[in-house]
Amino acid sequence: MATDQRRPHHRHVELAQKVLDIAIERGMSPGERLAEQAIASLCNVSRTPVRKAFQILADRGLLTADSEGGYVLAADPVAITRLDDAEGREAEADLSGAILRDLAAGRIPEIQTVAALQRRYAVSRLAVQNALIKLSEDNLAERGAGQQWVLKQFAVSAEAAVKSYEYRLVMEPMALTLPDFKRDTSALMSLRQSMLLLKGMDEFNFDRRLFERTDLDFHMLVARGCGNPFVAEALASHHRRRRALPQVVHINNYRLMQSNIEHMQILEQIERGQMELAANLMRVHIQLSQTQKPRIAGRGVPPAFKLVSR
Repeated sequence: MATDQRRPHHRHVELAQKVLDIAIERGMSPGERLAEQAIASLCNVSRTPVRKAFQILADRGLLTADSEGGYVLAADPVAITRLDDAEGREAEADLSGAILRDLAAGRIPEIQTVAALQRRYAVSRLAVQNALIKLSEDNLAERGAGQQWVLKQFAVSAEAAVKSYEYRLVMEPMALTLPDFKRDTSALMSLRQSMLLLKGMDEFNFDRRLFERTDLDFHMLVARGCGNPFVAEALASHHRRRRALPQVVHINNYRLMQSNIEHMQILEQIERGQMELAANLMRVHIQLSQTQKPRIAGRGVPPAFKLVSR
């Protein structure tokens, strides 16, 4: 139990890695100060988790406390090995995944308590709390009255995937055509780099984890850029939930390669300011993703996307 309490939450480890990535992107050197509020804004989080991330980096000797408060870099971020908390992340994912599978199968009711989940899965209270926090961050659970938690059974039902695509077909193309849509140039450039890396991979060496991160970043860029905070919040919440759900149907690498090309075509139109065309391409992309079937004949880009290729 003591070991569990000492181990940092993997979300804070991931945020600590993002801090290092930002330092690399900005060409920061040892001795430069990290601004807490600036990091919080860039990572779209509050200052509290940023402090946790800073503490993780300080514990590893990568940051040092500044005499005026806050932290400064203690090492060259480019030379730092990437942080990892695979054990904590996998344990949390295993438990939250088990909860979702049992919920979908009707083996557990929507209303739960930490104690009840402890007994069912024979794990520590801290492990259950961390799993429930993860599910709540992904909008799959919320606190109820007293000691209760409410699990969102509708999100894991048999119809959930169909309803998710229906929702996205309405919301994402519309988000692209809102009058206050803002193009984040640095985010667009970063996404394009990741997409080009994926495009250069063949079917047998395709990096699925990089694709998953890039896919989420792409759809989050659309959500954040739309200029309407209500639409942005709704889409961001939906995509976090979508990513957190266990994958029911395996999607082969070729379909993911096609999806990456579709993302690139949509990104190109966003960069050009051709938002109606970007919205039309987004509709086609979502419909193709819904079928989850690659176009085997010709093994090429779908015709709708060929029309706008350079």
